[in-house]
Amino acid sequence: MIVVGAGLSGLVAAYELVREGHDVRILEARNSVGGRVQTLREPFDDGLIAETGPARIPPSHDLTLGYIDHFGIETSPFYTQDGEYLIARVGQDRVRETPSDYLGGTASWVKIPAGTDALPNAFAEALGDRVQTGVPVTKVVRDETGVVATYGSAEEKLRGNHLICTVPLTVIDHIEFDPVLSAAKLAAFDDLAYSDVTRVYVQYAKRSWEDDGLNGWGFSDLWGYSEIWHPTWNQEGPRGILMSYMFGDVARGVAATDPDLIVPEFINHFDGLFPGSSEVAERGTYFAWQHQPWIGAAFAAYNPPFSDHPELASPEGPIHFAGEHASGNRGWMQGAFESGLRAASEIDSNVTGERASRVTVAIPRRQMLRRIAGIPNVPAWLVP
Repeated sequence: MIVVGAGLSGLVAAYELVREGHDVRILEARNSVGGRVQTLREPFDDGLIAETGPARIPPSHDLTLGYIDHFGIETSPFYTQDGEYLIARVGQDRVRETPSDYLGGTASWVKIPAGTDALPNAFAEALGDRVQTGVPVTKVVRDETGVVATYGSAEEKLRGNHLICTVPLTVIDHIEFDPVLSAAKLAAFDDLAYSDVTRVYVQYAKRSWEDDGLNGWGFSDLWGYSEIWHPTWNQEGPRGILMSYMFGDVARGVAATDPDLIVPEFINHFDGLFPGSSEVAERGTYFAWQHQPWIGAAFAAYNPPFSDHPELASPEGPIHFAGEHASGNRGWMQGAFESGLRAASEIDSNVTGERASRVTVAIPRRQMLRRIAGIPNVPAWLVP
């Protein structure tokens, strides 16, 4: 059994197939596992961390929470219940909101305080040497006996009865399929767009905004739509990190800026939201998903919905397809798990996957910010 890609969908598919007794190999183009699950630990001090990708987990995401429980990984609240949240809109006075007013149904969302990458790393540790990194797959040939994958700089070949392809559609053209995939599947590929995301992080010697009763969270459209996160609110020490989370055109514009100017510019932006913070700013960095080799974007767009293109997930002979783009939960770890388990179950019907052992309550997505009408490129997850 061959799995192409060591993101969450590939890892969970391989893990469950191994548990059912299959011989599985994962081939990953990048030099690390996790796909878009990446935790930043540099250039920060005092053990502070922030996420480049998935960070928050709703209580209804039973598969994500189930595997977190399965591997004994600790969770903690994602959002803080202390201090006030800040809303800054062009041409309007700044608004401060209490946690209960600002958060709504998202108050019970959680995170992995050790870093979200603890989850893919747990899968990789369990799979051991079945995972091979730094070996991009360049060709997939299917015949009457199965599949042959060509991979790595030495163009080695690996034969399997089945292959699960979890590669994001932004980079799937790096793989030559022989015979070519069906016209319906290629049309579905072409019809699906991806969302670009850029995040900028600034580390501060102290959390000066807390002196003003603010918690470092909120949103702003002063330089284009941006969620403002304080991911280190419950990490130890006086230092803190503020992060700007931007989508679409705003994300692309920031990523196209001179790299040497991005962090200084955002130190000024944050100082406009939290006056005096620039005096304790120390360093920072930025991360643009659209610039990442072998990934190329942050997540699949919500429209057209997955239900309009089931071809994204349908197998073609012994080749199966997974990834958050091939699910109804695009942009979430839950979607990656759903698609990986579905592909694995196509191969072995005994595969069902770990679901949360805790009691979970499905909370409908609510509008986190009630003053966003008229702002372009609002993420779909904010819409009730």
